[in-house]
Parts: sequence; structure tokens; C-alpha cells
Amino acid sequence: MTNKSFTQQSTEADAVTLDTDNVTHATAAASFPISRRSFIGKAGALTAAGVLAPALSSSAYADDGLGFAGDDIKPSSGQDFAKKYHNDTFGTLHAKDLRKKAFKARLKAAEEEFNIDIPPLPNNGDEARYPEKISVATKGLKHDANGHVDPASYESLLKALKSRKPEDFEKIILGGTAKLADPQGPLTTALDGINNSQLAIPLAATLDSAELAADHIELYWQALLRDVPFSEYRNDTSHPLVLAAVSELNSLPAFNGPTDNGRVTPETLFRSTAAYVDYQADPTGKKGNYVIPPGTLEGPYISQFLLRPLPAWGTIAGQPQLRPIQKAGETFGTDFDEWLAIRNGISTGKSITLESGRRHLINGRDLATLARNTGPTYLHVLQILLAAPVAGNPLAGGIGAPFNPANPYVSSKTQNSGSSFSSGFIQGLLALAAPLAIKTSYYQNWYVNRRLRPEDYAGLVHKVLANGANYPIHADILNSDAVARVYSAFGSYLLPLANNTGAPTHPGYPSGATISAATPVTLLKAFFDENYVIPNPVQVDPDDPTKLIPYTGAPLTIGGELNKLVNNIGYGRNFNGFHIRSDISASHTLGEALAISILRDQRYTYNENFAGYTFTKFDGTAVTV
Repeated sequence: MTNKSFTQQSTEADAVTLDTDNVTHATAAASFPISRRSFIGKAGALTAAGVLAPALSSSAYADDGLGFAGDDIKPSSGQDFAKKYHNDTFGTLHAKDLRKKAFKARLKAAEEEFNIDIPPLPNNGDEARYPEKISVATKGLKHDANGHVDPASYESLLKALKSRKPEDFEKIILGGTAKLADPQGPLTTALDGINNSQLAIPLAATLDSAELAADHIELYWQALLRDVPFSEYRNDTSHPLVLAAVSELNSLPAFNGPTDNGRVTPETLFRSTAAYVDYQADPTGKKGNYVIPPGTLEGPYISQFLLRPLPAWGTIAGQPQLRPIQKAGETFGTDFDEWLAIRNGISTGKSITLESGRRHLINGRDLATLARNTGPTYLHVLQILLAAPVAGNPLAGGIGAPFNPANPYVSSKTQNSGSSFSSGFIQGLLALAAPLAIKTSYYQNWYVNRRLRPEDYAGLVHKVLANGANYPIHADILNSDAVARVYSAFGSYLLPLANNTGAPTHPGYPSGATISAATPVTLLKAFFDENYVIPNPVQVDPDDPTKLIPYTGAPLTIGGELNKLVNNIGYGRNFNGFHIRSDISASHTLGEALAISILRDQRYTYNENFAGYTFTKFDGTAVTV
């Protein structure tokens, strides 16, 4: 399997015109400081999810790796220690030790995170380049009849982002009743993990670029293929839409999707890529590299963790992962007046139609329905990993995944763990990851990029092709077969949406839902043996989508299926029309870097001898934390 790298165009206008004293933001490359830790070796590696904590080994009375040795309670010798040992509880004996260790662990973790440089956070310059703000996300703000944002409305947003004053956020001028999605959230801090402003993603492709056009052509094909079963995504398919999509994507030099021997095939269609900032090639952070996460081109399109029933956990009965069916063919937003109402945050008055019955995920519409709502609970994924398989019945039980061999309790002859390194400990980190991931994504959305959503870009396409407007979008999208087919089907060049409100009311680059998958998935890859082959894989019965049957193809590993899960959630958002490939790919690596920082912080808290978790990143390289 092969993949392509890309270089996104750089511009002179790297910094958005916000007050950098108040909002940590993009700076020109020339002013980016290199501290006592080189950016390439330290912060750059973290952004690519590779900065590691030193190995720690501690005990109650030894150097604990935190910069001090012991405390005022130390074992003495002879009768004094015997008296202390017999007369006091162990709680008293160790209390000051543990108190100081907890304090030092928090200080050490904070110091390590603080000492990581803020990476370059360049934007692509489009916001300053186009006075009508056609390149940025303005959904929920006030727009004119042509869909251009009202200048006063947009200025009220910028004022709030610049000042950070809660009262200014309350003065943002909206176009309807829909509220903006959490613009203040990224300004909060957390006690775990690296600060969201210390992570970066590749430079956003410019409005006029072939890269952005290719991403949207792929998205138009997703809209057209929304009701086509994933079982048609096979190399011997005869489905005309699948073959047409493959043909056009192969004609686009700027397309960054996965390939097989340099060619897009039905079996690589809409599959996974992750995008890393390539600091070695360009320390200013303007270049990125697309890679194929391991295991994501193997087996069924849908991850095992979205197919399998949930095994019982303790006294809680499991429920099969079946989803309601949205009516086939239903679309929204292809009428210009409806499109304009959606942009203003005004309800279209339409509702989504759900057909009776439930089934497993079989097509893009089903995946869109899943990703549009709550998506998977990663505690459910943990449940599937932990539960033992049922002998003789591959459709029952879980996977019975072993822990990462580095877990100190895997080899212990005398102990089990109910706290550190236990399933309960993993549960806590999975829950912690969710709000941290959203804040990290929204920092990029609101304070760095503010790039327009696909429905906004499609509006520009429509106005050029239908009305002769003069917008700087690439010729590839204007000559696209997918766009022409959409017009034939719907009478407009607007993107057919799978839901009645369009995308959320925050900018689109990167994807919050995808980083909210990438972060817990990275944690799970660290805790479990990712190379373990799933003993009882399943697939949807092609003759009855309410049933599962055994899968008997190439071996599927835990790591590969977890990687696939991230893309399933991301591309479920794309099947809705919310995001494009670059949004999803950047979120893979952003979530991975955040998860590694969470794991690194935890390293300072352990008493056990622990050499660190080793697991595989989305780029296929090993990392030890």
C-alpha cells in the first residue's frame, strides 16, 4: 500500500489579526523562538505524538524520580525503627512520603508540559485575503441574501475571540436561533495533558487550491454513494457509482487519500489517512504528510468495535450495536433558500425520517446517523476488549484482549491491580479524554484556522456554476463529474446533506468528533496488546443486515481495528457533509499527541516498576511512553 505526501501553500500572512498578548496564536516563522529544548527534537516530536517521559522507578524509601529522595519519615535502624513499625500504622509511616510524592508529581508533570515550546500555528492567510470572508466559517452569524456574512456580525465574533471577555461572547450578533458551538471552551485549562495551544496540525489548504477541491470532490462522491452498501467497496465490484468515484479520484493529482500501488481502488475508497506536521521538511509548520494508519485497509470497512454486540459486564446486560435506519435517499440543503437558512442558523422546519426497524451499519447513511448522534462510547469499546470470547460461538462474548506486556501486573507473581494499570484506571482516562479532546480541537477551529465548512464551499461552487459568480475556487471542482451528477439529481450544485441542520456551528478544521475518537483509541492501544489477533471477527450478513456472520478473511488485529474505528467516526461525519478528508486526517494526529501527553503525565504517579508503554502510532512508528 502506498500513500502521498503533500505540501500546502505558504503565505506571507501567517498570523491572524488577533491580539497575541491576549490570545496565543500564530506567529510569523521568523519570530518563532527556539528554547533550551530544540523545537524539532521536543515540541515538534510531541506534535507528531512522540515526546516521551523518562523511565521512572520508585519505591517508598528510594529516589522516586521526581527530584527528591524520600521525606522526613525514613526508616531508621534497630529498636527505633522496630518501635515505629509496631506502634504506628503503615498509613502514618508513609503519609508524608505520599503527600510529597503527589505534590512533586504534579509539579514535575506541569514543568514538563510548560517546557515544551509552543509550535508555529500558521493559518493560510485566506481570512485576510478575501474581504467578504468567503473562506471562513460563518455559520450561525448573520448573512445577506447572497450568503455573505454581515460585516458587523463577523466583527462581533472577532472582538470576542480577541478580548476573551465573557460579556463580548454574549454580544456576538447571530443570524438566527442556533448558538455557536463552544468558542470559550478552548480558553479553559486542564490539570492533565498538554495545553491545547501547544499542539499543531498541518497548514490548512487555501480556498483556491487543488487540495481543497479534491477533498470536496471526494465529499460529493460520498453524498452520491450514501445509500450504496459498503459490501460494494470491493475490487471486483460492478457498481457504476463506485467505479465512477474511483475513476475521478484517480484523476486528481492533489488527492491525499490512500492508494494501492499508487492507485485509488474500491477497497481504498473513503478509507483512513492521518496527517502529520512535517517539521523536518519545514520548521514553520506549513508542510504536512499523509500516511495510512496500520490495519485500516484490511477487512470490512466497518471496525469490529462498531459491529460486535456488547458483552455483559458484571451485572449490566449488553446491548447489540444496532442503529435506526434513516430513510434512503433523504437529503437536505440542496435548495438555495434552505441552504441560506441553514447558514443563518434558522430551522428549515424539516425533520429526519427514520424507517422502522434496526440493523447493523451497512452504508454511509447508517454511519452518518451513528456519527451525527452520540457515536460510540469508548467504555463500550473497552468492554468488548476485556470480555472473554465464548468458545464455539464467535458471535457472543468479547475479544479477551491481553494487556500491553509492559503492564507491570501482567508478569507479577503475587499481585493484581484494582487501581493503577487496571480496567478501572483505563475507564477514568477514557472519560477524561473526551472534554480535553474537544477543547484541543476547538482551539484550532476558533483561534487558528476558522476554515469554512463543506456546505459553505459548496455554496461557492453553486454560485459560480449556476449564477456565474467569480469566486477563486479551483477548476477541478468546477469540472467534477461528481458535482455534475449532483446537479442532475437535485437541480443545484449544493452539497446534499444527510441532516436537516447542516454542520455544527463551529469552524471545520479539524474535526472534534474525530479527535474525540483518536484520543481514547490511542489510550486503548497503549493499554492493550495491539498486535493481538481478534479471535472471532464478524461481518454483516449480506443477505440480512440484522445479523452478523463470521469474517474469514485476512487476520484483524486490535490495533488495526482501533485505527479503523477513528476513521469510521470521522467519515461518518463526512457522510453527513460536515467535514472533509483533511479535517479527519489532522484530527488523528492531534488526538494521538494529546493522548500521549496524558499518558506521560501519569508516569510520575506510579509506585510500580514500569518501563513505559510501547505502541504503534498512526504513522506506523513505535513510541514508548
